[in-house]
Amino acid sequence: MLYWLLSSHSYFAADIMTKPIIALVGRPNVGKSTLFNRLSIHKKAIVYDTPGVTRDRNYADAQLGPLEFIVVDTPGLEDAKPGELEHNMTEQAISGIKSADLVILVADGFTGITPIDQTFANLIRKHNPNCFLVLNKCEKETYPDRNYHKLGMGEPVLISAEHGIGMASLCDAMLDKLKDFDDEAMDDPFKTNRMQIAVVGRPNAGKSTFINALIDDNRLLTGEMPGLTRDSIDIDWEYNGTAIRLVDTAGLRKRVKIDETLEKLSTGSTLRSIRYANTVILMLDATRGLEQQDLNIASLIIDEGRALVLAINKWDLVKDKKAYEEELAYRLSVDFTQVSGLPCVYLSAIDGKNTHSVIEACMKIYKIWNKRITTAKLNDWLSFALEHHPLPLQKSGRRIRIKYATQIKTRPPSFKFFANHPDKIPDSYVKYLTNDMRKNFNLPGVPIRISFLTGENPFTKKK
Repeated sequence: MLYWLLSSHSYFAADIMTKPIIALVGRPNVGKSTLFNRLSIHKKAIVYDTPGVTRDRNYADAQLGPLEFIVVDTPGLEDAKPGELEHNMTEQAISGIKSADLVILVADGFTGITPIDQTFANLIRKHNPNCFLVLNKCEKETYPDRNYHKLGMGEPVLISAEHGIGMASLCDAMLDKLKDFDDEAMDDPFKTNRMQIAVVGRPNAGKSTFINALIDDNRLLTGEMPGLTRDSIDIDWEYNGTAIRLVDTAGLRKRVKIDETLEKLSTGSTLRSIRYANTVILMLDATRGLEQQDLNIASLIIDEGRALVLAINKWDLVKDKKAYEEELAYRLSVDFTQVSGLPCVYLSAIDGKNTHSVIEACMKIYKIWNKRITTAKLNDWLSFALEHHPLPLQKSGRRIRIKYATQIKTRPPSFKFFANHPDKIPDSYVKYLTNDMRKNFNLPGVPIRISFLTGENPFTKKK
């Protein structure tokens, strides 16, 4: 234990610019996602006692003792024919193996080594010889047989990811295998100065297909079957010199239809992705039109204060496009009045048409989301707005007065108004101020926060 805590591997100090990538692979339901959560700084992989929960590669910043790294959770390895979902999942795992600096084969120490473990141990060594074996679920540090030597990976590391047993030995094994890691040759895929864009929507709207088209890579599983994406998957990408993190999410269904425990976990993962994003793309299925669930998701995004872009996918399947655009504009004006001027982009993700226009719209609204208005301009506008539409009289005959306004923050634009009777200002007048501010300062599509306080203009000198 002391060796682990006082390790002399100084080249893994926290101030290095790059980190090694460590992939967790193995057959389904051996505890890879549980280990992923144990190692990652922010837990986010869905864990459930059903094989095949993880279907895409999942990356996260991770730390174990003195070692900082990127951990990759991969789909369970299975034999399957080309074109089948399981085959595509295996291809995802193999891609993770090839791109990793170190591969950890995770096997079930309770049930023992299986022929599938043997098959894929050979596969791992073929694509990445820097690997070792971990036997999970060894709470009692015992396992039923000693067939592990057939895998050709040497003595295994015994752990229990669920209970945190064997982490010191695991760290020592990682450090030993990464002695020759060339940190200068790697780029850290996780940077803090990125736009973070979450792609959300109902199941089968084409979110994963859209991201694959953007990055020009079949990075995510796609298919006609709804619900292929279960975890929120982060993908770091660069567009015209701008660093962007794309987050693919599980489809959001109506609450009454979310009855399986696994889907509830997926929904929770999607909601967390919205909260941690700064811009959200709401993907709509053009063949189904704008439904109430789409409006509910949009309201959730706005309530969280995020910039929102509507992406209408499968546009190639719409025959009367002009009528569709007019109907969508009308529905938004009637059913989604809290934010006007939402950017709408029509695309076909499967053909790769207009996908980059969605990102252009995101970058534009991201700037608006960060917009700051000077106090002088804000109060010049306020004087005009009050004169053009005066506040109503109170029952006593006295008029409510708004004396001063200031912007308190961005992301989203938020303002404080000082008034003599802030609690008497009607909601209709707040809506008027919001819409007029949006129009005059060019703030379409982003939420605007307004609060009212009692007080005088703090910049007015008292006589």
